[in-house]
Amino acid sequence: MPEIPDLEAIRHYLMPRLGGLTVARAAAPIPWLVRTGAADLQTLVGHQFGEVHRLGKFLLFFVDDGRILVVNPMLTGRFHWVEQDAKQPAMLGVVLGFDDGHELRYSDQRRMGRWYLAPDAASIGTVPQMEKLGPDVMGLEEEPFVAMMRSRRGQVKNTLTNQEVMAGIGNAYSDEILWEAGIHPHRKGSTLEEADWRRVFRAMRSVLEDAIRVVDETVQAEGLGRKEEWRQHLRVHRRAGGPCPRCGGEVRGQTRGGSETNYCVTCQPLFT
Repeated sequence: MPEIPDLEAIRHYLMPRLGGLTVARAAAPIPWLVRTGAADLQTLVGHQFGEVHRLGKFLLFFVDDGRILVVNPMLTGRFHWVEQDAKQPAMLGVVLGFDDGHELRYSDQRRMGRWYLAPDAASIGTVPQMEKLGPDVMGLEEEPFVAMMRSRRGQVKNTLTNQEVMAGIGNAYSDEILWEAGIHPHRKGSTLEEADWRRVFRAMRSVLEDAIRVVDETVQAEGLGRKEEWRQHLRVHRRAGGPCPRCGGEVRGQTRGGSETNYCVTCQPLFT
């Protein structure tokens, strides 16, 4: 699932390339991905995009007439920036063609992504899931974060990935953040002291900032169109059975509901 570093890299890649281009054609081969109606996509023809923003796990493409194209790629959504005669990816869901011959393509293996064309900024809050979205992780400061977390009692990984608590962190980076902070993902929030939450916050900021830099550099060099997220730099996520980069102990893996959680039992004790 694309998370903050992936989406930041995508928007940094696309924004300068979209600037000044006019939409020449639009299509939705998988029409139900456009939740506000595939026919609405045609109304983008003749218009240009300005800035591209990110809010949580959503990308927001600002249209020159005040509308906003909102995209939630969900689990398997991928963006492709290619020449119009390039080979089409599997499960091609949405295509925007531009007057310079490039296409912005969106493919989705599980066809779970969601596209919305909002009439203006004021209506963004009516987009499903956005109306309950917590504050974006990258906009949080330490004191408000600690104050917010003091009341959380559930498992700490579930708290970090709950988009209604704060937006943008998913399965992969929650593992990385908790490894960096030395906190077991299944620890209850009720067992964490203020110092623990401060450590989580600082790990969250450093892990995400470092990952944004690494993924941004990779995407600028390789372009868009990969089938997977950019994960080679991660230290414990999807590293089950390998050595912990900090202590050399074994990285453990647990799968629940199709999501894998990875941690070092030595560096991240469940009980302290």
